[in-house]
Amino acid sequence: MKYLLRNLLLIFGLIFSNHSLAEGSGKYLSPETVEGTESISLEQAKKMYAEGVTFIDVRSPRQYKKRHIAGAVHLYIKDAFTEQNLSKLGPKETALVIYCNGAHCSLSYKAAEKAVAWGYTNIKYYRDGFRAWRLDGNPLEYVMPK
Repeated sequence: MKYLLRNLLLIFGLIFSNHSLAEGSGKYLSPETVEGTESISLEQAKKMYAEGVTFIDVRSPRQYKKRHIAGAVHLYIKDAFTEQNLSKLGPKETALVIYCNGAHCSLSYKAAEKAVAWGYTNIKYYRDGFRAWRLDGNPLEYVMPK
């Protein structure tokens, strides 16, 4: 009887855990805002892109090489996203758009937090990121063959 009860509990646990994962409740969602930054939408990102604002891609080198927002500067969060490298892009008041893959990616959130901690005052946190940009048909660059 113990064996049967244990197995039933295990089966129900698996069924309900798979159901909630399918609905997306088990996926990480990055915060909608980062203190000290301006959170921007796809439409705002497109406008800033047209105005020539610098976009910073903090994804891995492999992802960046595969494709990225055209003209984006690559500063991988795990090594190249440093205060020294960020300072090469202009004064701390310079508008900078930081992005990664989208709302399920924490890299842009972490990078935006770091930039604010370093004293940057005009950081744009583009939470929807590369995925939304690509799906909307906006300009991309490819480093590796398609």
